[in-house]
Amino acid sequence: MCTVSFGNITCDGVNIRSATLFQQLFGVYAGGDSGKAVLYGRSKHSTGQIQEITFSKEQACCIVGIVLMVMLMIALVAAFARPTVFCGDGYGNVTENSLLKNTASSGLLETGNKDFPWQEICLPPFVKPLHYSIFIHPNLTTFWNEGTVNITLEVLQATNFVVIHKKDLNITVQDLFTFSGEQIKIVKSLENTEHEQLYLEFETVMKPLVEYVLHIQFNRPLQETLEGFYISSYIPSDGQKRYLATTQFEPTAARSAFPCFDEPDMKATFTLQIVHEQDYDVYFNSDLNISLPYENGLILSVFNPTVRMSTYLVAFLLCDFSTIQGKTKSGIDVKVIVPKSQMSQSVFAMESCVKILEYYERFFDIPYPLTKLDMAAIPDFSAGAMENWGLVTYRMNAILHDSEESSSESQEWVAIVIAHELAHQWFGNLVTMKWWNDLWLNEGFATYVEFIGADFLKPDWQVKEQFIFFVTQRALQMDSLKSSHPITSDVKDPAEISANFDAISYKKGGALIQMLESFLGINTLQEGLTLYLNKYKYRNAETRDLWDSLTKVINDGLQINISYVMDTWTIQEGFPVILVSRMENMVYVHQKRFLLTPSRSDEVSEEDISPYGYEWDIPITYITDRDTKVQRFMLNTTTGTFSVKENVKWLKLNVNQTGFFRVAYEEKEWRTFIEVLHQNHEKLFCGDRASLLDDAFSLARNGMLNSSVPLDMTSYLQKEKSYVPWGTAFLHFNDLDFLLYETSVYSLFQSYVRKLLQPLVNYLGWKDEGTHMTKKLRSLALVEAIYFGHKKVLAEGKKLFDSWMNNGTWIPPNLEALCTLLESHKVVLKSGSICGNVTRSPLPLQRKN
Repeated sequence: MCTVSFGNITCDGVNIRSATLFQQLFGVYAGGDSGKAVLYGRSKHSTGQIQEITFSKEQACCIVGIVLMVMLMIALVAAFARPTVFCGDGYGNVTENSLLKNTASSGLLETGNKDFPWQEICLPPFVKPLHYSIFIHPNLTTFWNEGTVNITLEVLQATNFVVIHKKDLNITVQDLFTFSGEQIKIVKSLENTEHEQLYLEFETVMKPLVEYVLHIQFNRPLQETLEGFYISSYIPSDGQKRYLATTQFEPTAARSAFPCFDEPDMKATFTLQIVHEQDYDVYFNSDLNISLPYENGLILSVFNPTVRMSTYLVAFLLCDFSTIQGKTKSGIDVKVIVPKSQMSQSVFAMESCVKILEYYERFFDIPYPLTKLDMAAIPDFSAGAMENWGLVTYRMNAILHDSEESSSESQEWVAIVIAHELAHQWFGNLVTMKWWNDLWLNEGFATYVEFIGADFLKPDWQVKEQFIFFVTQRALQMDSLKSSHPITSDVKDPAEISANFDAISYKKGGALIQMLESFLGINTLQEGLTLYLNKYKYRNAETRDLWDSLTKVINDGLQINISYVMDTWTIQEGFPVILVSRMENMVYVHQKRFLLTPSRSDEVSEEDISPYGYEWDIPITYITDRDTKVQRFMLNTTTGTFSVKENVKWLKLNVNQTGFFRVAYEEKEWRTFIEVLHQNHEKLFCGDRASLLDDAFSLARNGMLNSSVPLDMTSYLQKEKSYVPWGTAFLHFNDLDFLLYETSVYSLFQSYVRKLLQPLVNYLGWKDEGTHMTKKLRSLALVEAIYFGHKKVLAEGKKLFDSWMNNGTWIPPNLEALCTLLESHKVVLKSGSICGNVTRSPLPLQRKN
């Protein structure tokens, strides 16, 4: 048993000062401050001096000679090198001379990658696809797919070759025709397996702005690969295994389903003709036009042309599922496609889709661009969901909800995932990033908007309040490591592109947009988003295009260049910590980069270089005990000052943790916050209570804060009844528990956490009742109590578990997590022990698409 008072803890009769305990706790991993320098910083802030360097005459001559030799070598390389075409930012005009260097050839080359004529990872930018006419016949008996694709294209400059993407496809026929039907002979066909490219060289030169048709026949086995065009299966109520064929093309797998120009800014329209059995239905991005009888009793289904879109958004599905349908007020047909036995579990998804789709049309002030939106549940699916335009595919547990068997947590998950994918129909589909280095434009915005959409659907769920817990705090954890990367990363090959789908693109991207909202206001942000989407619809854009749109709609009084401000957050990795001090009514702030484990060396490596010198333009929000109206201050230098009212007791920066940074107060300010939390914690917003905990733990771990502060602060949790502060506390308690497992203070630490949990467990009880957030908090509290060895909770959980095992007693879905936890340790429990070492299932993580 433990009791807690300021600076002291008594556990089982032993008194120990909290400072001593946390010095032992954080001593396991606390790092010292770092004096690491940055090689170069922002010129507008630079205060450094240029050092004078002198050389002897002989040294100077030697240096001049070396420079001349280097210049000569560069000139030779430039003279003979093949021109470079960059993905993303490097797309530009290609000169006639550079084109000739790439088209020149003398006879057939070997098929090895080294001698492949086109050596760039990205395709030639002077070839433009206009339309794909796809025909496929997937056989679900032989698991073989045969097809053809006719690609209508044009070239921007004269060329005698094209390069397209293909991966693991057997090419049987390839031809080039003029649009009038005249055939152009292919004299060379080579494959680069490393770059997943096919090079086709022609007998005559293709003329600019003339349409051609590239005809390719191909085949490939259908496999359970979870990417490209692949096989999935399920077992219906009759017990006979059934197969379906579906797609997952993002980021670079469309090329494994049909030859194509598989880059996001090579948009085109698509039509699909697919042969299938009569008892199967087919779905595509667009509406079905007609189904016709085909040979051998099969059916040929023909779909309407799509709007212009990227290849990674193309999708087709062949299955024998059933559907449930709805319609929005604007006439959009909504359909949920699921196995027949799970029809009743698709109602929530259909109703949610209709409501959120209607809301997004108002939020973006742009109508949904298509006539229909299908959502399909896929039994075998690698991601949480995929935003294919008009045909969104989901993992089963991300779309199905059973009101009798699903927990509040899982229902919330379904709503958030649907809200995320529907946000993509505008942000990502209507306007697409030019290249994968700006993936965050897709995923960061969808992560931000999903909470807005889900909050509209279920306002009582307090979804927006949970944003800092599920998004901001986890992104801060990831971005505080040396292994982090800038949000706009330079990626080229498929492996690098896939690696970019991480917490930085999703969560940090979403957190940065929320920071913009908190500073600009939601109305200004919405106006800027609408301007951006309208300007670039059916096209591609870059990060700077979004910033320009937001800058145009900002109130003139702010005088902010969004591009300049936000480049400091997207082009360099990491984030700042703001050091705050007060003298009467003057507030002094200073920024520096925050690292969870700072380097102990002052040596600078290449990875430490930043174009902004690890300084940020920081939109600071703050409140005080005398004025809870949010005030704003822009810190665009290393240090800054602003004033507050006289006799302010406390000043809280980063209101509700809407900014992507940490705040380090002087210790006396921390002690004031601890006093406020103990006296009446509701004087501070729920998000501010959570952010104080998050910053205090992280600063103590970093070595910037006295280690007694976080522990003294957590003692207020005995009065806390809100989910987000508790979730934040356990993010750090669980880290500590892992790190302290084999130390002498481990049992003392677990006793302390159990003491904090006791009032909450008593308050919530075991009856599955209350609001959505109460049920979520109960599940969290009981799971953590079991994990930390709370004897009464373990004993009650054992009774519940044994009754379920022996008598089949129904357990409310919100308590099933406890039984899952106990079931994995039933041998220990049945032996009579109720404090065995259990492994807690992790806190629910935000979806990674």
